[in-house]
Amino acid sequence: MANTASIESKDIDRATEFSLSGYNNAGVRAVFNEKEGGFCTTSYSYSMSQEAKSYSAARIALLLQMASGLTNEQISQMMLKNR
Repeated sequence: MANTASIESKDIDRATEFSLSGYNNAGVRAVFNEKEGGFCTTSYSYSMSQEAKSYSAARIALLLQMASGLTNEQISQMMLKNR
């Protein structure tokens, strides 16, 4: 049976299995607490070429995979250390 609970903020920190989706792979989907859902899209970035939209979505998916398991606060602290 599919998980029908809504996706909450705490689920985003533990999201897994990021994949490209949508028209020309301009969107990113993820699995949140055993429920698949859309995460973001670059489809409406009208100033970008289609190639740039697809590249950006792939980059977002890769970065989300790297950050899986970390909170926004933890990621912010890492950014401060790297600057």
